[in-house]
Amino acid sequence: MADPVWIIDTSSIIEIRRSVPVTDRARLFARLTTLVQEGRLKFPKQVIEELRRAATPDRRDTQLDWAGRVVADACSAGPTLEEVKEVLSRVRDVLDPSKDSGADEADPYVLAIAARLRAEGFDARIVTQETKDSPQKISLNTAAGLLGIPSVPLRGLLRAEGLEHVS
Repeated sequence: MADPVWIIDTSSIIEIRRSVPVTDRARLFARLTTLVQEGRLKFPKQVIEELRRAATPDRRDTQLDWAGRVVADACSAGPTLEEVKEVLSRVRDVLDPSKDSGADEADPYVLAIAARLRAEGFDARIVTQETKDSPQKISLNTAAGLLGIPSVPLRGLLRAEGLEHVS
């Protein structure tokens, strides 16, 4: 079987800040960049927008910096509006009804990329930290499961790709 293609969500890129020591991040980002260049790590442009909104304005954000450097390659498989609509027709409650900012949430775009790649025969998997469901919104992990798409947290990606010990 071919190597998996990972579609990473904002939450997992942010998780790098929490779970990877500062001294190991540059090396990890270099390895993730290689996955992007190989076409094996992707994210929609909405992830960049979410990272910008989550960034602290008065300090450097290495996660946002990395995503900005790889955006052209990582976002090359962006979904069509029709693909996003198809996903939302099946898991509408992946959108957060309490958000009224007008900004696109990345979750349906992550799902649409993974669904298309799986339909094309790729072993597409979602990487997300989102696992908590509420009565109004299901997590990205739950939505992926409902669509038959494998989902793992950042640790799963790192383990599968031999990146657990990057230092």
